[in-house]
Amino acid sequence: MRKFISLWAFVFLVFSTIARADTILITAATGSFGEALSFHFASEKFDLILAGRDKNKLDGLKKRILSKHQNSNISTITIDFSDIEAMQTSIQNIKLNQLDGLILIGPRPELIRNDIPNPEEWKKAFSETFVAPLECLKQILPNMRDNGSIVIISGNSSKEYLRAYPNTNVIRLAWTGEVKNLMHFLATRKIRVNSISPGPILTQFHRDKIAKAASDSQITFEEQFQNNSKSIPLGTYGSLDDVANLVNFLISKKSKHINGTNILLDGGESNAY
Repeated sequence: MRKFISLWAFVFLVFSTIARADTILITAATGSFGEALSFHFASEKFDLILAGRDKNKLDGLKKRILSKHQNSNISTITIDFSDIEAMQTSIQNIKLNQLDGLILIGPRPELIRNDIPNPEEWKKAFSETFVAPLECLKQILPNMRDNGSIVIISGNSSKEYLRAYPNTNVIRLAWTGEVKNLMHFLATRKIRVNSISPGPILTQFHRDKIAKAASDSQITFEEQFQNNSKSIPLGTYGSLDDVANLVNFLISKKSKHINGTNILLDGGESNAY
């Protein structure tokens, strides 16, 4: 009888392990990248924890995902990178599931472009776009399983200096360096850390910029789009699906030996070695 019970206990353990869905947390989930990633991973049967600063937007996103993927397991958490103390409390007071992956999307840096920012401007920008997201990662780490994966979505200027984005280049580059720190800090737990530097991705933000430029130049959207794409060898912007597919690969065990790297997703736009 004891052997029979032990056999069933073993079978139950194996089945539970197989049946468990991987759980990932996505910050800035209601932004363009975050929303696309949320729908993508819901379609891939992941359990999701969606984080953002606006609870109403998070609830709306959750509702829209569930309308398309009824069996998804989704929870939300309010995280505001402009208030580190409130962010810490929010994370500590909510019992997170054990995470297999973290997709960290920070706010877009906003700094003056025609001069060196003053100390207060630097302090605010670094706090909200680097220090707070990094503290968020630190607070979440105890909830991550060993052998998990962290993907940081950085920016176009983290792969090379862009003259159109003076000062904000510095913050983007900081993430490229921090990936190396985290890779070594988390080595004993076999948690991989990688970042992605997207080139131009055809989000609504870029669509609006192209439309305005087209209107100013009195040409069609398609003509302006082709003009903007000339610096990209593939001749087109990337899509949100391109971002989601790459993140999925980095979260998965298919990339189990990729660690501490910044991957360019830009259609060959960068000429840096």
